[in-house]
Amino acid sequence: MKTKLKLLSLASMLAVSNMSAIEIGPTGSGVEMSGFIDLYYQSKDATGSDVVDVGQVEIMFDYASGPISASVDIDFYNSGTTTVITGFGADNAIGGIGLDADTTADISDNDASLEEAIVTYDFGNGASVTVGKMLSYLGFEAYDPTNMYQYSYAYDGPNASGQDIYDGYATGASVDYGSDMFSIGVWSSLTNSPDLEYALAFTGVENLTVKAIIADYGKESITSTGYKGKSTYWASYQLGKLLLAAEVAEAEGATAAGTDLEGMLLMANYGITDKVGLTLRYSEFESTTGIAKDFDIEKITVSPSYVFNDNFSGLVEYSTYDEGVATATKPTDFVAVELIYTF
Repeated sequence: MKTKLKLLSLASMLAVSNMSAIEIGPTGSGVEMSGFIDLYYQSKDATGSDVVDVGQVEIMFDYASGPISASVDIDFYNSGTTTVITGFGADNAIGGIGLDADTTADISDNDASLEEAIVTYDFGNGASVTVGKMLSYLGFEAYDPTNMYQYSYAYDGPNASGQDIYDGYATGASVDYGSDMFSIGVWSSLTNSPDLEYALAFTGVENLTVKAIIADYGKESITSTGYKGKSTYWASYQLGKLLLAAEVAEAEGATAAGTDLEGMLLMANYGITDKVGLTLRYSEFESTTGIAKDFDIEKITVSPSYVFNDNFSGLVEYSTYDEGVATATKPTDFVAVELIYTF
């Protein structure tokens, strides 16, 4: 399964693994099933809202036979009815949830969606071609909670309701090549005026990953609420039990009066023991529409985590916000508790 962090050596605290995947079908069929259940509690100081809910249940089916592999991921939500404008280049109303490109959809109580469906041909020399509905290259922070180092996103806006710069999933094709020194990937939406993503990663120094990702959206995707393009540049370095990371990210409004977004983060994750970890993060997020600034937020996050066993882990997050320009209700303090069971 294609992930934003596929070239990053993840800390063990919340990393998803297919080592416990269940083989389904006849022995040796190559079909495996895995997944996770995400439970959470969150409290927003400014709005006075406390929520306990199932954030997401995901089931993943993976198949491999020779050079051909396939992945299908299905998500089940319990998130209330929300109208979402989705797809690469569109402004996601609830951040991490994404459906097909250039569509409007409702995510309602106990709804389900096809998150990913891809077929990959591996040429055996580091090159591969993938076709289907797949995850954007953009962003250091992962899409699924199993690959996050904390509960919330760095660029979550005034209301802490998802992230606003990274894209989700869209349908198209990618060509990827990787070696010990570097990797490169190009994704296209395969439309008349295609959305394009370009990804370049340097991995030639042990424990160091540096990535540059640039997205250029075709005319068919550009609307008054969308973007001309997005970019993320990030680096991470693993020093023993300490992971350090930094990123700058931006999105350019589709029109002169559109919304421009800029963000940056600094993160450190330390494995105190085999079971206990700690994440510290500082981030800034700014939104400007036309020449007027919508908001300018600084955010500090502290998140200890604990691994109960190979399948069950949890974390606690405390984040505090300082908003320079206030046009919406801001959560000055944000608290979350998350439990994740993987299978």
